[in-house]
Amino acid sequence: MRIESERERWDRKYAAGEGPAHFKPKPFLTRHHQMLGGGRALDVACGFGGNALYLASLGYRVDAVDASGFALGKVKAEAARRGLPVTLVQADLIRWWVPPARYNLIVVFFYLNRALMPALAAGLRPGGLLFQANRNARFLAVRPGFDPDYLLQPGELGRRARAVGLEVVHDTDSTPGKRTGEDHDSQLIARQPG
Repeated sequence: MRIESERERWDRKYAAGEGPAHFKPKPFLTRHHQMLGGGRALDVACGFGGNALYLASLGYRVDAVDASGFALGKVKAEAARRGLPVTLVQADLIRWWVPPARYNLIVVFFYLNRALMPALAAGLRPGGLLFQANRNARFLAVRPGFDPDYLLQPGELGRRARAVGLEVVHDTDSTPGKRTGEDHDSQLIARQPG
């Protein structure tokens, strides 16, 4: 029996409408727009590219990376429709190499690869920012069957960022019951010193 690759799995999920089929940026990113100063940005696991398109509209030169050719095709069409330059990269994110000291901003939303944090930190220019958000273990209260390997422990993002030398600017684990749409999320903004 043949095992489905990550690329095939995400193409199938996106084509079936299982992913977020919209071009909207994450509210966590837009709420902190005053911190976004321009330059070069990387959107890791971009999906349909809402964050990449938003950053390009602010003047960033954006590289958007995802395993799914289906999703990247949608991003390409929407970027062309809006007249926004976004460089698209189809890559297996487990093996993908982040260019060192290239980005003023890196965003990672709801893609959890714990081994990627050192490469993300190294990919930031001095003063560059990392925005990251993932579901945390509180999500199991809503989806008990969810694979816990894809959930953070509260406080984990901040600890991982500090361990690779980043300065933590914002580190929260949403409070259960607040009904913000981010009730079970861990959110991080960290800066590369320099």
